[in-house]
Amino acid sequence: MKKKTKFRDILLLQGVFVIYSISSIAAKLASSQLDSLKSVFSAGFVLAAVGVVVILGIYALLWQQVIKKFELSIAYANKAMTLLWGLLWGFLIFDEKLTPAKLIGIAIVFAGIVIMNGGREEQI
Repeated sequence: MKKKTKFRDILLLQGVFVIYSISSIAAKLASSQLDSLKSVFSAGFVLAAVGVVVILGIYALLWQQVIKKFELSIAYANKAMTLLWGLLWGFLIFDEKLTPAKLIGIAIVFAGIVIMNGGREEQI
């Protein structure tokens, strides 16, 4: 049976995915610190790597709370929204280009999410 979803819960779900996508920012910053094997021990790399672990820890705790409010199939299907957030962060922070192929891909993913979330209620 489909659970009744509140708007607040949807915002919480998206907030959790924003946090998850921020871990990719920290990971990209960590990778930019690697010039050689010596740079693995640099303060910038260690700080960014610890940031990834902390962000993912926060995400894991919040994810456990979110899946109590949603059917797992719906919550996991919505995880694809991290692609949109990643594209946005890449454009805003790392000056990456938005190509038509990327935008079409995100539109297809978004359409899939809408289809998954808009299913009919099951009859008992």
